[in-house]
Formats: sequence, structure tokens, C-alpha cells
Amino acid sequence: MKNQFLLITIVLLWVLLTTPVHGQDCNGYMLLTENAEYEILNYNQRNKLTGRMLYKVTDVRRNGNKSEATVHTQMYDEKGKMANEGSYQVGCENGSIWIDMRSLMNPDMMEAYKNMEVKMEGDHMDYPASLSPGQQLKDGSFTINVIDKGSGQNMSTITMQVTGRTVGNKERLEVPAGTYEGFKINQDMEVQTRAMGMKMPSTRMQTVEWFVPGTGWIKSETYRNGKLMAYSVLNKINK
Repeated sequence: MKNQFLLITIVLLWVLLTTPVHGQDCNGYMLLTENAEYEILNYNQRNKLTGRMLYKVTDVRRNGNKSEATVHTQMYDEKGKMANEGSYQVGCENGSIWIDMRSLMNPDMMEAYKNMEVKMEGDHMDYPASLSPGQQLKDGSFTINVIDKGSGQNMSTITMQVTGRTVGNKERLEVPAGTYEGFKINQDMEVQTRAMGMKMPSTRMQTVEWFVPGTGWIKSETYRNGKLMAYSVLNKINK
């Protein structure tokens, strides 16, 4: 159960926070705008609200063609109770976005692992400055290791592979934050878990995302075996 919670948290943040920049200007990126705020609503396949996520840019540093920022995050459950809170780093150079995946592993989010050491390494997800239909994006992967602090034993390892990232056509989409035209991006995810050295059955998922140049992510859907499992939409944005 702990691994499942950790995986859902990381996958959701990974999908929501890697957003393309319009042109080669880092100033157009939503999460590199001082005091920018936005809210994401999460739903299950039955259209039931399962939670929401709030983001606020708390610090922006610029140096030539490079920019970095600290983003504060708050995650709430379906009853409006805060479940997790923390911050992460994001940066941009020459229009190319990166996110420090390790910084997502803050103490507040990892309360369930307070007696464990959590290590994570992986690729930066690549979203080029310009997107076009039929474009193939770079694959990505990351690995999470949960280690017992006392014995040093590796308790579990979670590995995710993201492949087949293909840019589709622009589509007109209406979400609570407004009506947009965004690129549709399809990708496959495979999650492999090892617990105490034992390999568990892998989990395969497919995600569909919509991106709007200059605004960023507005909607994401997650499927398993062709069936919708969950989706998230942009509810509010304040730049």
C-alpha cells in the first residue's frame, strides 16, 4: 500500500509538472513565473473527485539564458483535508525544461517512510520547445529504492519506464479553467516492483496528455487495459 501511494504521487507529479515552453523563451513557462498559482482536480473513472493539488511559485532565479524556481505544493484528499505538503525545484535553459525528481521526495510527502531511506534517480522528461503532430519524444525512466535505515537492506525497488511518447494533433478542449487548443500526447508506462528481492507482476498503463503552448498542461487521462482509470484537469490558473 505504501509503494502504491508513493508511485501514484510521483507519477502524478511527473506528468503534471513537465510542461513544454513556447519558443525558446523560458519566461513563457508557467512554473517560472513569480507568484504563479494553479489548481489541479483529480477524478476517478466514475467522475468522482478524489483530490486536488495546489501549486505556487515561491522563488525565481534568473542568470542569462538559465532560470530556476522553487514551487510549493499542497495535496488534498476528496474531503478537502491536506494529505501532503512540500516543494520541488524546476529549471529551464534555452527553452528546455527540467525538474529535479529527487526534490519531490520531501519529508512531509514521505511520512509513511519515516523509518526508511528513499533514493530515487532517473531521466529528466524531455519536452522540446516546439511540438508538431507525429513527433516522437524521448523515452524516460526512473527508479525508487526504499532502504531500511537500521540494516541497510533494500526493502523494495520501483522502476518505471515511459515509452512510445508520440505527439498527436491539436485538439480543442474545455476544462474548468477555460477552453484551449492543446497538443495531444500519448505514452506508455510500465511499472516493475521488487519487494524483498522478489519480482512482482508488472503494471502497464497508458496516459494521454494535452499541452497548450504558453500555458502548459491542462488535462491528463490514465488507462489500463484500454479502460479509463483516472483523469485530472486544470481547474484554476493565476499568472
